[in-house]
Amino acid sequence: MLDKVRPERKQSFDDAFGKWWTVEKPRYGELVSETVAKTVFRAGYATGRRPNLDRYVFAVGKFRITVWATGLMDAKRRATVEADVRAAKRGCKRPKAGWVLKEVV
Repeated sequence: MLDKVRPERKQSFDDAFGKWWTVEKPRYGELVSETVAKTVFRAGYATGRRPNLDRYVFAVGKFRITVWATGLMDAKRRATVEADVRAAKRGCKRPKAGWVLKEVV
């Protein structure tokens, strides 16, 4: 029981941004507002947490599904599963012909 390794706790976005913002030079804070810096940091932070994955966005019926996957086929598989889960939450069934995935650019 004592030898169980606990998974490393992931840092929250606000904590990560706060650490990064305090390390930046004071002049940077004068040139860029904190809200703009937070928007830019969020994009890099989301990508950095998943270094080997790409982001795919699909329109599936009424849903807009975003998945992170290694390739397009993997992304479609994950989006189909997510569409099934969302439909089940609403009490709907999967279409007989299957989900039509349209990639949103």
